[in-house]
Amino acid sequence: MKKYSAYIIIPLIFVACQPTKQAHQQNIKYEANWSSLRKHNSPEWLDGLKFGMYFHWGPATVAGSNRDMPRLDAIDKWTAENYNAKDWVDLMQASGAQFGGPVAWHGCGLLNWDSDLTEWNSVNKGPKVDIYGSLAKELRLRGMPVISSFHTGDFWSRMWGKVSWNDTTYLNPALDNSTYGTMNHGRVATIIFDGWYDRISEAIDKYEPDMIWFDTGFGGTVGPELKHDIYNGRLLPGKSNEIGCVPENYQQRLIRHYFNKGLEWNKEVEVIYKSHDIPVGIGMRDIEDGNLMGLQYDPWMSDVDMSRHFDWSPTWFYNPKNPLKDAGTLVDMLVDMTSKNGRILLNVPPLADGTFAEAVKKELYAIGDWLSINGEAIYNTIPWTFFGEGPTEVTSPGHHGQGKHRGELIPQYTSEDIRFTQNGKNLYAICLDWPGEEIAIRTLGYNGKLHPNTIERISILGCNEEISWEHTPDALNVRFPKDKPCNFAYVIKVERK
Repeated sequence: MKKYSAYIIIPLIFVACQPTKQAHQQNIKYEANWSSLRKHNSPEWLDGLKFGMYFHWGPATVAGSNRDMPRLDAIDKWTAENYNAKDWVDLMQASGAQFGGPVAWHGCGLLNWDSDLTEWNSVNKGPKVDIYGSLAKELRLRGMPVISSFHTGDFWSRMWGKVSWNDTTYLNPALDNSTYGTMNHGRVATIIFDGWYDRISEAIDKYEPDMIWFDTGFGGTVGPELKHDIYNGRLLPGKSNEIGCVPENYQQRLIRHYFNKGLEWNKEVEVIYKSHDIPVGIGMRDIEDGNLMGLQYDPWMSDVDMSRHFDWSPTWFYNPKNPLKDAGTLVDMLVDMTSKNGRILLNVPPLADGTFAEAVKKELYAIGDWLSINGEAIYNTIPWTFFGEGPTEVTSPGHHGQGKHRGELIPQYTSEDIRFTQNGKNLYAICLDWPGEEIAIRTLGYNGKLHPNTIERISILGCNEEISWEHTPDALNVRFPKDKPCNFAYVIKVERK
């Protein structure tokens, strides 16, 4: 069973992460089976992390909408001449991110780290830089936990060069290697999964990530879920049972390797996955570019693309045809997910040269400005009994729900929509639009959870004025100042006795 600590000491803008040694002290040695791996506890420090950042950057950034550009040509043209890990982490901190890291492997056989296994890596090809290593080093200098993501569907087409440490098989990316996709009774050849394991375990050993996130292909449940073949872990009648995924024994071996490495490093680590790609209770689940309805029992994450998906060549990587979600929208999403026991991993797409578009930086700085005022209502908080009140809720929950129809299904919150978080005795009521002169928060009336004479003080974050308020059976009535303290999502701080 998962265990989480409610209170963690973390600086306002970024994490000074010193993972605890609970698992190490318990002297657990994990085995390659789900029952053993379920003994793993999610790190205490992770509960306080609500906002992280990662980066889709690679040959797809260069190719853009040119679908005819060969992948090898795109790699040669990906020179990344202005990449600087320090600048990237500066941007993360200015945006208020608490953790971050690279997309370590995505879209082709090129690895974004200094691999000893294959020459097809970002040090020998393309940018000639260790993207993973340089980012991990800079993040740790700032005390920020490192997350790395692995996106490895279509396995046979993403295995270039020497495949495995213990096999002489070599795959030339200029050739058609599709036969490896059907060698095992119509399924992917075992040697390909050996290569998958060897590559990711190498990245684990070299860079000691605090969190690993596995995208589509790791367990394969997202595709059938989106096609309505399965629902909440149940194969539906008459539907296809086809699932493209890493075999369970490889999943178990890799997670065992990672968890045992955590013990060796004397720190707690976490695996993040999609849907039901692994059994519940072993890691934290992720919802891709989506949200969930209602307060969730277990902590979760959403990896959110900063862009809206108008043009699909490419998405997630920088594409000027895809307009950005504005800071107000992203802050509202962060507030809503935090109130529901979630957190955001925001995808920020760099330009091909390693810098960021001015429009991207503008929205990120605006998020950072909001968090510099209101971060105490987000960082280190836990959910309350109610996540919110008001008329607006997610209408398209689950994977890609906020990305469908060019993002038109993202909720448009009103001044009546309020979300709650708490830390210690402080309760935060976050108004998702400016309410005007006064607001009546019905959930906080003293007929409900907050009994009479239990409120010590009311204030509005970013406002120096004394706030007048009245606690009635029906509502907590709060008068707002004339001037707005920030540009969106206004936080009422309720200090309880």
